[in-house]
Amino acid sequence: MAYMQRKLDDSIRDWAKSGDDHPLLIRGARRTGKTTLVEHVAPGLFGNMVKLDLQTDLATIERIFDVPTDDVEAIVRRIREYTGRPCEAGSTVLFLDEIQLSEKALNSLRFFSGTPWRVIATGSLLGVTVKKRRLPFPSGVRQVELRPMDFEEFLWALGKRSLADAIRERTERPESFILHERALDLYHRYLTVGGMPRAVAAYRDTGSFEEVAREQREIDETYVNDMTAPDNGISGVAAKRIWDSLPAQLMRSSTKKFKYADVMRGGGRREKLLEPLEWLAAAGIVNRNDMTHDIAAPLTPYSDDEGSFFKVYVADTGVMFSKFNIDARLFLNPDTARVLSSDFRGALAENCVMQALRANGIRTFYWTPSGGQTGELDFVFQDRAARVVPVEVKSARNVTAKSLRRFVREARSPKAYRLSERDFGIDVVAGTDVPLVSLPLYAAFAITDAA
Repeated sequence: MAYMQRKLDDSIRDWAKSGDDHPLLIRGARRTGKTTLVEHVAPGLFGNMVKLDLQTDLATIERIFDVPTDDVEAIVRRIREYTGRPCEAGSTVLFLDEIQLSEKALNSLRFFSGTPWRVIATGSLLGVTVKKRRLPFPSGVRQVELRPMDFEEFLWALGKRSLADAIRERTERPESFILHERALDLYHRYLTVGGMPRAVAAYRDTGSFEEVAREQREIDETYVNDMTAPDNGISGVAAKRIWDSLPAQLMRSSTKKFKYADVMRGGGRREKLLEPLEWLAAAGIVNRNDMTHDIAAPLTPYSDDEGSFFKVYVADTGVMFSKFNIDARLFLNPDTARVLSSDFRGALAENCVMQALRANGIRTFYWTPSGGQTGELDFVFQDRAARVVPVEVKSARNVTAKSLRRFVREARSPKAYRLSERDFGIDVVAGTDVPLVSLPLYAAFAITDAA
């Protein structure tokens, strides 16, 4: 499978070239491409890479760390013995893959900090396994997260970098885009394929949506196996029920707030779902978006005794699409797509925007007014100047403002975004002088929290 460039490539290069002597830990959900990324980028930066794959030979590799974990040179000697490969400080990068499987290996990272040895580790389910650790999470470690590919990376994978660059340029100068329909078609395809690398590669290499669906089903099965594993410390049945409920929860025509009753019908208790829900978020396979009433920074989540004011999205929109069991060709054909509900299209669009904003490191909330007033905004976030910016998502080309006007007046927002299938444009929020930046849904990847 030909390598598909990721935005995190640059983070690894920057870490390597800066001489940072902290180990680099790449976190992320399963199947997001962490191993492939390191294997492609790291050798060219150091000349030599020595890999320990804890997933394939855990019992033997753990013995490497059966020394005082602060004895880095002893660990390196054992790595040489195990791999039969030369290891020289400064010209070798040590790659510890799936490090969450060994507490001793994970703990050793902090002792490599400040030494001449360069270490990269990858870990899936780290947010889950850390809860079971006897030792605190190691300090002195640089952490980055690899998420599913966003639409920009999807375009790169398809050899359409110039189109991605043009979308970024239009986001800075919102005016009519002559490639709008072409970009919109590719965005619709992205909704069905998503950003899991194997699904994207299947689409790029074969053009077959059947192959894409096969990869997505395998990913879904992997996640279900993880969440229902008997030793993960949660109710696997409850976790799977939450996972299976998400498409329907996001398809509601009313609020898409997460409802415990939609998971455990027949009197299920909320307390049974708290830990499985936390597990899904910590595993990186769902994104949680809390509600806020705030109109000024810092934005904080609203909670009461029930604590159930949040939405839950699937981390990858393509995986979510596959859970609806709808043929991608039906969705992509304008004639047959008309039979699909607007709630379905809205759920996909909103999930995709959440995925894009989270990929950019933006902490989002959904907003409702206080005091029992009606209205809702899909996303709000604070920029680096502590100004609050609203983002309204519309899945069709006919859009209306609704709660947007009220929010920008009260929050004194510097601007507002409206995402829909319409072309780029700029106006003002009705009744205000606040700029309203209209972006196509495919441009969500270009929204940042820069001041």
